[in-house]
Amino acid sequence: MRTGKSGRMAAVLMCALMLGGCGILGGEEAWDPQETALQVRKDGTVTETVIDTLDQSYYSSQELENMINSSVSEYNQTKGSDAITVDSLSIENNQVNLTMTYASAEDYAEYNNVRFYNGSMLGAEMDGYLFYNQFKQVEDGTVVAEGLSNEDAIRDKSYQVLVTDTSHIVRVPGDVVYVSANGAPTSARDVAPVEDTSTQTEGLVLPSSAVYVEEDAPVTAQDLEKTYLYIIYEF
Repeated sequence: MRTGKSGRMAAVLMCALMLGGCGILGGEEAWDPQETALQVRKDGTVTETVIDTLDQSYYSSQELENMINSSVSEYNQTKGSDAITVDSLSIENNQVNLTMTYASAEDYAEYNNVRFYNGSMLGAEMDGYLFYNQFKQVEDGTVVAEGLSNEDAIRDKSYQVLVTDTSHIVRVPGDVVYVSANGAPTSARDVAPVEDTSTQTEGLVLPSSAVYVEEDAPVTAQDLEKTYLYIIYEF
């Protein structure tokens, strides 16, 4: 049985883009990522930047642009507001550069059909997140302790937390203090998912797309929890 997550943007891009990659983000004010990346800002908005290569054997640049705009328009109509904006879209020499801003973490999660929470520790627990993993303690972008229990990580309720199951490198709007075992800090505010090669199968992995895993047994809540990337940070 195949299980995994699927994203609306992935459906739009799946036939049009070839596999790209994730890169380290620039600062919050000077937002200029060189590869696909994701940023959460202090006001709660989420910026997704996609930099990839258009496979013109599937779609033309105009067709891709129309598909993206149509998908975003459809979502905004269901919300009755501009919950998502296409900030920029350029396609030159088969290179796609797309920047989208989501009004909230909830909009990013719903549009892409992925797990994505950003807010208080208590809010995460009330939403059912179990923090079921081991954690690393982080200072100034460097891991200073590993193998910590989730009790250690959630002890200070004044912290903020971002929970995601996307494959992006993520920048949070504060300094990272703990990250789950499946994440690696790349700077004081950037965290990259650590891939588990033992569960990978062949197939494309695109921005906001599914990571499909063959399962021989039912997936438990604890199994799912270990796939979530927890980034605990402070302003």
